[in-house]
Amino acid sequence: MANDLTTNPIVCDTAGVLKTGPTRPKALAWRATAAASLLATNLLCLSKASGAVVVEKLAVFDGDGIEMQHFPQDYECDGLTLTTIEGGILSIFF
Repeated sequence: MANDLTTNPIVCDTAGVLKTGPTRPKALAWRATAAASLLATNLLCLSKASGAVVVEKLAVFDGDGIEMQHFPQDYECDGLTLTTIEGGILSIFF
C-alpha cells in the first residue's frame, strides 16, 4: 500500500515526508492490519521537519502498537516526517 496523504486520517506504511509547513495533528494510532503485520522489535519514529522526535515506539511483543495517542490541544509542528516504520499502519488524525 502506498501512503495516502489526501484523507483524514492520513494512512501510512512507508517512511517519507507526510506534511510540510505548520500542521496540527490531533491524534495518531499505529496498528497491525491483515496486510501489514506489527511484530515485536518493529520500530516507529515520527519527527518534525526540524528532526525533533514527536513519537517513537518500539513494539515489545507482536501487535504492540499505539491504540490512540492524542496530542495536546493546539499542538502545532513544522511539518511531519515518518522517519521509520518497520511494520503496521500509522494513521494520523487532523
